[in-house]
Amino acid sequence: MSSLDRARYRRDLRLRSVAAVWERAGCPPASALRHAETCLSLAGHANRVRIVAEMWERHSIPPADAVMRAEICLILAATEPTDPNQSQRKKAK
Repeated sequence: MSSLDRARYRRDLRLRSVAAVWERAGCPPASALRHAETCLSLAGHANRVRIVAEMWERHSIPPADAVMRAEICLILAATEPTDPNQSQRKKAK
């Protein structure tokens, strides 16, 4: 598997994980996927929690729950941290 394929696979996994959170809250699959795409694109944005919480509030979720759900979605949407020793291990092989 090429590095591009691995990156796509990891992104698809994150996308499906976030979409599942939205679907469990009652969003239709297409809407959940759209919301998940938004979460993934906002993962590095400075106001990401506020923006995603506002998305949840539009679905009649109370503000405190909206913030908690936003944080969950953004944790799932975040890219995996890179292992600083990974490149050294590759060189050793």
